[in-house]
Amino acid sequence: MVATVKIAVLGAQGVGKSAIVRQFLYNEFSEVCVPTTARRVYLPAVVMNGHIMDFPPITAFPVNTLQEWADVCCRGLRSVHAYILVYDICCFDSFEYIKTIRQQILETR
Repeated sequence: MVATVKIAVLGAQGVGKSAIVRQFLYNEFSEVCVPTTARRVYLPAVVMNGHIMDFPPITAFPVNTLQEWADVCCRGLRSVHAYILVYDICCFDSFEYIKTIRQQILETR
């Protein structure tokens, strides 16, 4: 039996979350930035029997299951096995954003 693995990719707007996912899964990179407005779920063969979820920027990490399911963008976020936290090294605000999200994950998991 193969275990299912779920991975969430989180970060501020415009830091390249979707670009990283597409590079990893499809070995492609686009110079065009199209903002992610809704959660996207990828079902790659490379992650055995699992999926990768690309999330738009969230205001805060959900503190409980009720809050997680009340916000469409956060659905499934608390049940993932790993988080990939992405920030732009040239943008201090994106680092502060991901630092806050990381702290919220640690406090609620």
